[in-house]
Amino acid sequence: MSRTKRFGVAALTGIAILGASPAFAVDMRMSNPAVVAHSYGANGAIAVSDVKADDREVYADYHRKYNRNLELRNSRGNGTRVTSSHDTGNPVTNLQACVAVNFFPDTCTGWWR
Repeated sequence: MSRTKRFGVAALTGIAILGASPAFAVDMRMSNPAVVAHSYGANGAIAVSDVKADDREVYADYHRKYNRNLELRNSRGNGTRVTSSHDTGNPVTNLQACVAVNFFPDTCTGWWR
């Protein structure tokens, strides 16, 4: 095999590996004293944890590659975590953590990134 052909095969193999690999996924985590929202690894799922005993519901607003303006709520109380469905073909791309406050604007972190 000629040097040019070997280089072409190596380049195509590298591109294929990069396109198929979830190695470039980034762990996402946003939190405040009452809520933690995170997505790890290939970012196929998101989880929302209530970490403060204040009787307030917590949630995360998030976007996936093919869906925007999604919400995952956790109304189970302090010390609990709720997890979304797992879909690595439509990974989570952005998230923010929020606390629901009745009759007032909700308290949210900034958006990740």
